[in-house]
Amino acid sequence: MKLPPVVYLLGLVSFLMDVASEMVYPLLPLFLASLGAGPGTIGLVEGVAEATASLFKVVGGRLSDRLGKRRPFLLLGYGLPALFRPILALASHPLHVLLYRFLDRTGKGLRTAPRDALIAESAPQEALGRAYGLHRGLDTLGATLGPLVAFLLLPVVGVRGVFWLSAVPAFLAFLLLLRLREAERPPKALPPLRLARMDPGYRRFLWVSGVFTLALSSNAFLLLRLKDLGLSEERVTLAYTLYNLAYALLAYPLGSLADRVGLRRVVALGYGLYALVYLGFAVATSAPLALAFLLLYAVYSAAFEGASRAYLATLVPEEEKASAIGLYHTLMGLLLLPASLLFGLLWQSLGAAWAFGVGGSLALAALFLFLVGLPCKGQEDGCISPS
Repeated sequence: MKLPPVVYLLGLVSFLMDVASEMVYPLLPLFLASLGAGPGTIGLVEGVAEATASLFKVVGGRLSDRLGKRRPFLLLGYGLPALFRPILALASHPLHVLLYRFLDRTGKGLRTAPRDALIAESAPQEALGRAYGLHRGLDTLGATLGPLVAFLLLPVVGVRGVFWLSAVPAFLAFLLLLRLREAERPPKALPPLRLARMDPGYRRFLWVSGVFTLALSSNAFLLLRLKDLGLSEERVTLAYTLYNLAYALLAYPLGSLADRVGLRRVVALGYGLYALVYLGFAVATSAPLALAFLLLYAVYSAAFEGASRAYLATLVPEEEKASAIGLYHTLMGLLLLPASLLFGLLWQSLGAAWAFGVGGSLALAALFLFLVGLPCKGQEDGCISPS
């Protein structure tokens, strides 16, 4: 069964935008450190950035459902970040980087829920794993190319030059998105967005995902760990490129696997792999061992990112699909701020082993809750029996 053209178009747009984003991202923690920021400050910057993105996801999703349109939010969400690059390129203080990350992630927040809803509305139910897997694969292929481009440009133009040039693929993504067409849907009044009206399975997944989100930290900490174990800045960038390449190559096959064996099983696999990776980073004492766990982290990302989005799409109501997807990402994103702060503070006060160990333990707790179900009195509490 062929996937609809809109899935490929959105995948190509994400490919270009991720080239732009990932030219910048692996350099950010090192750039922040050069501006005098410590692990706690880096945790604050990344936590604020991701929390901002997720806060705006419910806004973009809700407005998209009410107006019956996806395209305007995609144009706004992909177009604005291309305009914010000068703030980063001219930054002279960690607060400037924080401002850039805040504005950049606002655009990401506005576009994510309408885009994911459009994919779910366009692809047949039995191919959701492949559709999201293809999108994540193309997205991550851009994330693979981005650090490689940065690696090649870094000796020639320097860090700030890379930041300036990253605006080029961002604008190309916006231009490609102008070709997107969507079916006309009339605006509609929606009832208040309340969890009590949602499917019990959706509410239960929120609880489990909340616990798992507390285990999450920015990938910036993985890169810092590699640097602490002896890798140079250039090799850290190449390692991140290798991670993204593995992620991109595995996303579609693992999405197809999820369609065959069940989305739920692949989501559970993702929880388990994440726990294994973080516990591995906690005990790693050499760069080669940490690199092996980074590749395993790519397997987690490829399995979990697409399957969890597809699984979520099966739990949300059709008439409020973008709203429910946006609410999920918003609640999880708000938890990313304390999660990143906690990780950064644990690293700063107790060391990297403690920080990664706590993250791995929380992921195991989420896996347990996902497999056995949350304690509850009945479906009215937002719980369902394990399936």
